[in-house]
Amino acid sequence: MSDTELLERVADRDPEAFRELMERFAGPVTNVAARFLDNRADAEEIAQEVFLRLYQHPPHLTPSAKLFTWLYRVTVNLCLDSLRRRRRTPETLSLQWPAGSEEEGEPLGAKIPQQGVSTPREKLAASELALAVRRIVASLPAPLRAPLVLSTVEELSHAEIAEILQISSKAVEHRLARARSLLKSRLTPYL
Repeated sequence: MSDTELLERVADRDPEAFRELMERFAGPVTNVAARFLDNRADAEEIAQEVFLRLYQHPPHLTPSAKLFTWLYRVTVNLCLDSLRRRRRTPETLSLQWPAGSEEEGEPLGAKIPQQGVSTPREKLAASELALAVRRIVASLPAPLRAPLVLSTVEELSHAEIAEILQISSKAVEHRLARARSLLKSRLTPYL
């Protein structure tokens, strides 16, 4: 059954259709939020909120619109809200990898290639680089972090990112270039 047909059934309060949509999209929604927020527990809360909104107010999509675009847009917006709330409180960064980091929801930088890494010193350097990437990505302004995560981690096209963030493709290119430039300049001491 297509996403549109399932969405119509969800609008009619069909619990089986809602369950099927959750099975299709819960993993990707949670993973986007986990990579964006670098916190699996917060990501799961965001995913619950996304699906609650879907159930309470199913979107009326045009024939050319995709459900995953709506879901990603809501997910990113909720993540941005969460990041704004975090800014109001002191931020800490755990030296431990987030729970479930060996699962699909790994943060950006969790898997720095370790080819040729054989000594403990090289392993430590690779771990420090991964931690630096996490910190730098976490410190990027949300308007730069969102396209970077959606492009690099989720491997979405510029057009898809533009639709999700409701900005132009040119703005996506500009933000990605700026994010990568900042990432590169801030990683220089580690390379």
